[in-house]
Amino acid sequence: MLRDNPVLKKMIETGEQRVGKLATQLLSNETLMGALQKTVTAALEAKDLVERNVQTVLSTMHIPTAGDVQRLQGKIEELERVFEALSAKISELQKRETTPSAQTPPPN
Repeated sequence: MLRDNPVLKKMIETGEQRVGKLATQLLSNETLMGALQKTVTAALEAKDLVERNVQTVLSTMHIPTAGDVQRLQGKIEELERVFEALSAKISELQKRETTPSAQTPPPN
């Protein structure tokens, strides 16, 4: 194939070396890294601002957010656990009522 070609291999190797050198130079440039850091910070702040504004708008319109749905799902799961525990206790009490106990004396 083409990758077996020695000329192409040499070109790829040279290209990789040059890209590596360029990346090293760019990453060591303090001005560029400072600008990149400021850009990333500004982008994250803008994202947070947009998310807060969207939540405010959704709340104003009485539309649940994904966080609201997750909180409700957690509450539903907790209620299901409580319900299952109560159902088990009720079943246990019903079994006790239906099985005669040796400790209970017969009525006179």
